[in-house]
Amino acid sequence: MIFNPISGGGKAAAASVGVERSLESAGFEVRRLATEPGPSEQWLDAPLAGRDALVVMGGDGAVRTAAMSAGRVGVPMCNLPFGTENLFARHFDMSRDGPALIERLRGGCVRSVDLGLVNGEPFLAMCSIGFDAAVVHDLAGARTGAISKFSYAKPIFRQVLSWRAAPLEVELDGSPWRLPSPGFLVVGNTRRYAAHLDPAPMAVDDDGLLDACFFPCKSSIGVSMWAVRCWLGQQFRASRAMHGRARSIVVNGGDRPVRYQMDGDRPCATHDAVVVRMEVRRQVVPILVRSEK
Repeated sequence: MIFNPISGGGKAAAASVGVERSLESAGFEVRRLATEPGPSEQWLDAPLAGRDALVVMGGDGAVRTAAMSAGRVGVPMCNLPFGTENLFARHFDMSRDGPALIERLRGGCVRSVDLGLVNGEPFLAMCSIGFDAAVVHDLAGARTGAISKFSYAKPIFRQVLSWRAAPLEVELDGSPWRLPSPGFLVVGNTRRYAAHLDPAPMAVDDDGLLDACFFPCKSSIGVSMWAVRCWLGQQFRASRAMHGRARSIVVNGGDRPVRYQMDGDRPCATHDAVVVRMEVRRQVVPILVRSEK
């Protein structure tokens, strides 16, 4: 069982002690481990080897980091959500409920799902380029500790005033994807997205494909209009929205850096990339889901 020390303002760390005791009382042998910065193979692969399951206490950032090790070692994982949006937990119907966790560990089924990679970093739910990526970078630049949904208020306000869409050149599986104008791009590995907007509702988590959804606009006003359409589930009734599927996606900003975010996190790279390369690895991450009985 791993926990993110700062998830939920430290709530994940505090709760991990009680969860460990509950699991031990239920007959499980548990090793509790705090997440660490850096690649998960440096701190998680070895402790995970030989275990039957991995419980991740944290948000989507902790989950996507753990997914790399779960896939390499072949140990199914599940999530006790302590993050801000918890897209992974929402997608797989996971909660903080202790009895439900024990039931899942005792009688759950294993499903293998796809793993997305963007410039070598993992994502499970989505990656995007545009207004939301600018907000994530803005927040990360000012972040000093744990965050909540209220932490996004100032970054969103700043980006509403300043964000302008940049032209993008996109290739799907090596073929040019002709975009009509500037806008923002969401690439879904699942259909989940923040605030239940779900711009890629057709995405399937184990089909070996990424769903590229492009929404043309010039400023935050256009973003807000598309957000309303997404919330209503009507984004693809508009003829200007574009959708494509591919195993690999390349985004080129020309002479401009391309800011992107994956599962609510900015990349670890210290500099902005001009070329963003996304790919998918089919059914490499084992997930412990509830039994269908």
